[in-house]
Amino acid sequence: MMNLAELIDQQIERDRRRGFPVDFDQEKERVDQMMRDLVGLLGEVGEFANLLKKVGLGQTTPRYAGPKLIDVKSALREELADAAIYVFRLATILGADLEQDVVEKMRKNDERYRSLDD
Repeated sequence: MMNLAELIDQQIERDRRRGFPVDFDQEKERVDQMMRDLVGLLGEVGEFANLLKKVGLGQTTPRYAGPKLIDVKSALREELADAAIYVFRLATILGADLEQDVVEKMRKNDERYRSLDD
């Protein structure tokens, strides 16, 4: 199993090889690509939300023949993976160390929510 940094490195290498830009000399190009990737990220999250909405409607709305969670679990996981790839790209374009940033955010959340721990 790979760690997060290795996953990001492999995805970004694939993006570069396929001609999807992640390296920029000018801030305007960087910001433009980040906006495009943000739209992509929101699209993937929207696809996840729409599918989950249909599952929920199937559980709460009589006569609505929505899918069961078990039947769409794979599709939901794929949408999350797509969203993660966009997050990897955005972090890379920013020059971030996403793995370290997540660890630091978890530490801050530990402090913030300490009173909720048992």
